[in-house]
Amino acid sequence: MNNTIKTNKKTVIRKASDTFKYWMTDKEFTGILVGKEATNSEYVISDGLIEPGGFVPDHYHKWEDQTFHIQQGTLEAKIGDEIMIVEAGDAIHCPKGVSHYMKNIGEEDVKMVSYIFPGDWAEDFFIETSKQVKSNKKDLELIEEKFGVVYL
Repeated sequence: MNNTIKTNKKTVIRKASDTFKYWMTDKEFTGILVGKEATNSEYVISDGLIEPGGFVPDHYHKWEDQTFHIQQGTLEAKIGDEIMIVEAGDAIHCPKGVSHYMKNIGEEDVKMVSYIFPGDWAEDFFIETSKQVKSNKKDLELIEEKFGVVYL
């Protein structure tokens, strides 16, 4: 009897040191741990790093839910209308349409894992945002139109 379950997803084993980081803001970086090619675009898993004083700008996603698991550090987070302090071990879930903002208020880097459902646009969004941040030429209309991310 074969107990193997059939799946159309790929197994991924990735060392943290092998993860390319995209520059999301001045002090925020994101890498792809499990990309859409391994999950048939059902989700993407990314790792993020926010340096002290760094932040994720207030925004929401039109098409995606996002969950964060904080692994290290302390953040001030605004989720919807609620402001709170989150620390290592805490999790935040933001359904599509719920605005979220996070700022590293501690002395050490914040490290987190993010789960994005579905994963259709996440990687392309990271690439485009990194390109815009590096060139200092932000096009928020393009970001909203192509990736459904709305900055407030």
